[in-house]
Amino acid sequence: MPERIPTHAAIIVDGNRRWARQRGMPASFGHKAGFDRLKEITRYAVGDRGVKVLSLYVFSTENFARDAKEVNYLMDLFANNFRTIADEMNERDCQVLFSGRRGGLQPRVCDAMDYMMDLTQNNRTGIVNFCLNYGAHAELTDAVRAIAAEARAGTLDPAQVDEQVIERHLYRQLPPVDLLIRTSGEQRISNFLLWQCAYAEFYFTPVLFPDFTKACFDEALAEYARRDRRMGGNSKK
Repeated sequence: MPERIPTHAAIIVDGNRRWARQRGMPASFGHKAGFDRLKEITRYAVGDRGVKVLSLYVFSTENFARDAKEVNYLMDLFANNFRTIADEMNERDCQVLFSGRRGGLQPRVCDAMDYMMDLTQNNRTGIVNFCLNYGAHAELTDAVRAIAAEARAGTLDPAQVDEQVIERHLYRQLPPVDLLIRTSGEQRISNFLLWQCAYAEFYFTPVLFPDFTKACFDEALAEYARRDRRMGGNSKK
């Protein structure tokens, strides 16, 4: 077993549609299978493997450009299934957060998000951060706007803006990402947690997300444990 577990792991959930196409099924079939896998990996990573923060890229700001039928199905999936995750995370003393813009999301999706966050707000064992209607460019833009508004109001001296000030204005104040996993074989980060991934270790796997089992996650952890994380300095090994 790996000796070193990432404090903050992030997963770009990718490959649901291809998984469905390989089986001659519609995209909705793959998204449902992917969501079931998401619940399993969430339980395993935070509940069993000791990852303190797990960020999941489940819907980007750009995904709204997809076919309206597919987008509506995904919104149904989120609204109808988030609550079951919330109850389980609450039993495991894990807090549920969401990162992204609420604008554009259906009210019932926002209601499910609020229910999850309210139910788990006092939990401390771990954090599951769903990145929904999320884009790193949008996050940084929103942070800059908030900082500019404070400077204009006279509550923030522009000369005092540093990395800590920027981080305080991000959607969530979470530890930097240690391990970024992307399934499906694509080797890019697609506008995901750009600030937080500054020194992340990247792990790309050809496995499509509905097939990304607990054993696959363990392989990613084992690879992470082998990495020499210098963080811009000398070797720590």
